[in-house]
Amino acid sequence: MPPLARPRNRILPDEVLHTVAGETMREHFQALRSKGKTDAHAPEEFYGFTPKDVAEIHFHKQGFGRGVWYRLKDGRVIDAMGKLSERDRYWYVSAVH
Repeated sequence: MPPLARPRNRILPDEVLHTVAGETMREHFQALRSKGKTDAHAPEEFYGFTPKDVAEIHFHKQGFGRGVWYRLKDGRVIDAMGKLSERDRYWYVSAVH
């Protein structure tokens, strides 16, 4: 039986993390705004946080697959649609089973 794959944590410098957070927030916000899903004028208004509030970004969630989840410095996790998500880290570990 093959050993379980260890999760690959990619540690990014804060400057890069905040740039990636800002870009993904803007892209998702623009898509939602173009579909009439929000009246907010800026991604920070829509999400309720700024890219500098992001401590980590997750790109996979167990049971959901690919996506974007922002883990904030205060511990909250917000998805690309601006909704609260589970805080427990095991939801976001993508190990081979």
